[in-house]
Amino acid sequence: MEMFHRFVRKDHAGFTQALTTALQWHKEYWSEESRMYQASGLVALAPLAMACIAHDAGIPIEVESEYLPAVLIGRNWCGEFPT
Repeated sequence: MEMFHRFVRKDHAGFTQALTTALQWHKEYWSEESRMYQASGLVALAPLAMACIAHDAGIPIEVESEYLPAVLIGRNWCGEFPT
């Protein structure tokens, strides 16, 4: 919700901070021993969705995380052929 709030208000710095916080919470949750080997935690889906929406609206996504694949945000694929 914080990311959406910052997105609607066009607060780029606030969006970046909210995204960073969401990714940190994701990491903390999925790093617990009982969950760390579940595939569900490999990508932070909700923050990824908000990052994609923000990217499409022109908000620069400067956060790097193993839980936030940059190729999905920029819609780039390894070996992509021009169409």
